[in-house]
Amino acid sequence: MNMTLKDTSQPEIVAARIVAVTGRTVKVVTEDGQTLRIPLSNKYRQDKTMLASLRDIWRAGIWIPVNRQLKKLFHYDWLTGPTPAPATNN
Repeated sequence: MNMTLKDTSQPEIVAARIVAVTGRTVKVVTEDGQTLRIPLSNKYRQDKTMLASLRDIWRAGIWIPVNRQLKKLFHYDWLTGPTPAPATNN
């Protein structure tokens, strides 16, 4: 089953699937078939846990958000974090 994500209000942010991970770049293919090579920051290259996570995402075939224009990965996914509820005094 192929699952793709199209709902984004910013056209430069697209869903992409990782097709290769090297020590310096991540190669992704977008929903419309565009291939992008995303250079990894020094932080990603030096962090073995982050690289392992990217490889796990690659093996699982998970679609991730990518900035097509800036060729960057995000530190978060499609879902937003919970909004904190204000404290009330009863």
